[in-house]
Amino acid sequence: MAAYVELALLVGALLLLFWLLSSKPKKFPPGPFKWPIVGNIRLLSTGGQAHTMMCSVQKEYGDIAGLFTFNRPIVVLSGLEAIREACFRDDLSARPPNQVHKMLYDGKILGIASTHGETWKVQRRFTLQHLRDLGFGKRTLESIAHEEIQAVFEDIEDISGGQKNGFPNPVNFHDILGGTSINVLWHIIAGKRYEHRDPQFKRLILAVQQLLQQGSPAGTFAGLFPRLSKVFPKMTGLNKLASTRAPIHTFLADEIMAHKKNIDYDHPRDFMDIYLREIEKQRNDPDTTFTELQLRQVCSEMFVAGTDTTLNTLSFGMLYMVLHPEVQKKVQEELDEVVGRDRMPSLEDRPRLPYIDATINEIMRCSTIAPLAVPHAPLTHEPWINFRGYHIPKGARILLNLYGLHHDPKVWKSPEVFNPERFLQKNGEQVPREALMPFGAGKRVCLGESLARNNVFLFFTAILQRYTLRVPDGHPTPTMEPDGKTVLFPKPFTVKVNLRT
Repeated sequence: MAAYVELALLVGALLLLFWLLSSKPKKFPPGPFKWPIVGNIRLLSTGGQAHTMMCSVQKEYGDIAGLFTFNRPIVVLSGLEAIREACFRDDLSARPPNQVHKMLYDGKILGIASTHGETWKVQRRFTLQHLRDLGFGKRTLESIAHEEIQAVFEDIEDISGGQKNGFPNPVNFHDILGGTSINVLWHIIAGKRYEHRDPQFKRLILAVQQLLQQGSPAGTFAGLFPRLSKVFPKMTGLNKLASTRAPIHTFLADEIMAHKKNIDYDHPRDFMDIYLREIEKQRNDPDTTFTELQLRQVCSEMFVAGTDTTLNTLSFGMLYMVLHPEVQKKVQEELDEVVGRDRMPSLEDRPRLPYIDATINEIMRCSTIAPLAVPHAPLTHEPWINFRGYHIPKGARILLNLYGLHHDPKVWKSPEVFNPERFLQKNGEQVPREALMPFGAGKRVCLGESLARNNVFLFFTAILQRYTLRVPDGHPTPTMEPDGKTVLFPKPFTVKVNLRT
């Protein structure tokens, strides 16, 4: 009898432990069952793409859903109202603790994207102000973009076999466009450009792409278990993350050192000079956030974002034009009517090119290259914040389901169809759509939105003004299904180019 009692007590204790380990915080958003210890890691690592899984979570649990990576809470916000509210609330403008940054930077959180509070405000304000003074997002950079476009044309001629030979070779635009947008940005950051085929430059572009592919919306294993990562850096992937970042950081450290050697503080040439001048100005302030490490991280973030966002948007743009020749034809007809073929399109032309602007908006909607945005977190000293009746715990990782918003049939008619006309009225004028937010919104909106939009417009229109694009003979039709996790990009495809007649 005693044995049965002991067994019953043991079973009861195990059930109680199971219940305690699987319980969720009070008023936590609805979501799948939380398994003890591992949470919903099985759901989060099913091998599918994170954005499709989050869309499934929305369908089952609603616009505010809760999951767990091991014991770390994740809140997924979907739908226009919930996402917009989160973007504009001060108490949701923080970032989740970035343990990988702390391990790589001696316990510091640097840059703009990963910081919050006063450091974020000071660094973002300073960076944006001086980038704008240097021409960031303005027409003053248009001539730099046109130089890059000419380099793209030269690459197309070379890789395709050229006009004289009838462009016999298919072209991979993702490879050709890799360094174009960053060169425009780098002109104001470091005062120089790089040859597209420079081996070091190509290695840097590859490092950026690999770095973004190693990320995860739910957090990396190294970041989830920092203590374990210090002991077993190879097993947790910390070594791999560090080695991928290394060429970018070495490159930037060398650039900063070169600037320091011949800087004239009274006549700064570019953003690096301006930032170094501020470091010197605040050298005796013990609370300053202006350091060389901070400069390197700010430049690193801009290099990564400036490389991949525009590249992937343009790559999707080329893909959609190949798959939708009727849209390509309308784009080219509007270009011929407004711009002609004697000069490159200019930003001044943009207001008179509504169909092209609508097409670019549709490219950004369909591709949604940052499908879950950069994660937010509660900015509070309290254990939790209230969001629409639910409690979001301090330190929770908040994912904004932008992909779900951009493909929501409640917002967009036939969202799976590529249709630029959804952004146009019957009279041809543009329709503003607040549900389109490829760069986020509110306080955390992407710092480089204006430059990215300008670059996409200039490169997209210049390529289609000059070339007709189609699927190469004998090649399968490329798929619209994207690759990637934190950042989406097209699956590899090639294009047959022809000079327009």
